[in-house]
Amino acid sequence: MLPTPLAAATPTTTAPAGCVPFGTAQLPPGAPSGGGRAGLDLLPVFTGEAAPVSVEVRTPTTQFNRFWDFALVGHDLLTRPRDAGAPTAEPWRFVPMPECLRGRLVGISLDDDELVAVDDNGWIYTMDNASQHPLVRNWTSAWGAPLWAGPGRQLPGDRPNGWALSVSSPWDTQTFADIAGRIHFVGFGKMTMLPALTGDGSRITYADPWLPNDDSYEIGGPLGGRFQAESLSAAGSTTFVMNKYGDMYTRTFDFDSSGSDSIFFRYSWDDQSDKPSAPNLVVETLDRSTAAIQLPAPDWVYQPKIPGEITSAISVHSLGPGPNRRELRVEGRRDAESGFWHKDLVGGAWEFTPTGAAFLGSPIDNASTNRSTDTLAPAAPWHLSTTLPARDGVIDGQTLIDIGFPYTVLDPRMLDAIGQQAQPSGYRLDVDHFDPVATTRTATVTAPDGTGIPVILHTADGLRMTPRGPGLDDNPRHLVGAIEIPEDAYAARGSNPALDAFVRDWMRERHIAAITLSATDHDLVVR
Repeated sequence: MLPTPLAAATPTTTAPAGCVPFGTAQLPPGAPSGGGRAGLDLLPVFTGEAAPVSVEVRTPTTQFNRFWDFALVGHDLLTRPRDAGAPTAEPWRFVPMPECLRGRLVGISLDDDELVAVDDNGWIYTMDNASQHPLVRNWTSAWGAPLWAGPGRQLPGDRPNGWALSVSSPWDTQTFADIAGRIHFVGFGKMTMLPALTGDGSRITYADPWLPNDDSYEIGGPLGGRFQAESLSAAGSTTFVMNKYGDMYTRTFDFDSSGSDSIFFRYSWDDQSDKPSAPNLVVETLDRSTAAIQLPAPDWVYQPKIPGEITSAISVHSLGPGPNRRELRVEGRRDAESGFWHKDLVGGAWEFTPTGAAFLGSPIDNASTNRSTDTLAPAAPWHLSTTLPARDGVIDGQTLIDIGFPYTVLDPRMLDAIGQQAQPSGYRLDVDHFDPVATTRTATVTAPDGTGIPVILHTADGLRMTPRGPGLDDNPRHLVGAIEIPEDAYAARGSNPALDAFVRDWMRERHIAAITLSATDHDLVVR
């Protein structure tokens, strides 16, 4: 069984250990992974009997990448080389630890060339070069804005198998796909985050070393953020969750790829199929004749049920460069033999590999049918309404995109503050149960004659450099987004005078219109 990390315990320290204030993880992207072994023979050999024989599932005590295994035995961090497709003959060895961290680690997670460890007060520490020579590995306690120079961060959640490190690098992952399946390049700053299940398991709060140390950034969960997960794993910007009935979902998501970082990435809500793909990120950012990242971000994908016994220990890892090159694993049993179920992220069927290893997770009541909706969390409590602005102003959401302005940092209330108010259009937008971290939800536009027009409202979080609380409160939360007319309704708009007028007069003859938003728990501003 997995040990319970003390991440949510009442902290006895108000800051992380101070002996590792700086490390090379703060200077991405680092070198391409190579699995070098220089310095391995200098590491003391572990002679105990508690270390695992094999490491095939990523958990808070067992981790692997393409080149190395890691295990947390008691509070000791161990490592050994990993031989792809074959058992290793190498012994486990102790990972050198800074004095202030010895005997304090309670959980680990690994992805790409970074490993994070959590101490007994929930503080996060990053070891860089986890896929390189042991000689060049080093630690830092820094986390958070600005530029990974923040004073440190505690793990957002407290579930033993409910958090993981996710890293996409320009060397090992290289690319990702947008909602249209078009390939884009990972930035040189990498895409690093640590998603964790919080609350009742329906919230996926993520800690990002480049963003403020708060709990405001989330991956909107499956089923509009109401799916209650018990387990989470992540790798290469792919998040994998499972509930207590064995229902599983996966999603490709990162702050950078989902529409929130308009400083370093270029996005569009419009179809990009008439534009060529850029050969690299620099060209994509600067050459507006190439395809931008098409929004909204890809949604969750329901994975097929596993035809057998499983536990709460789920795992995803990268197989190499390229989007969707991920393998899912779930610990389980078949014909009385323990092992793990596995399949590719996209397509394929679950297969079983026996290991004979003791279970690391807890048994799951793996129902044969989809029971995702049996334990839905309550819907978001916020019901918002606003007058849509007239589209004849100097600045609106589409204008900011067209001129290449880093619009994810510009709250529309700032436009009002500098005298760029917008006149009302006569149309009104109403959205019930507005969850700011959800990507897509239904809404209603009311025309001047009172006719209701069903629309789709997409959003992505804005870029914040100062902390704020989760959800909505009286502090305005900036988002970017778009109003979309459903495809069938748009095609048949000629038979609906109110919709036809809205498309002509407000949508500018388009089926999707970019907007920028500012929301509190009681009002909404759209531009």
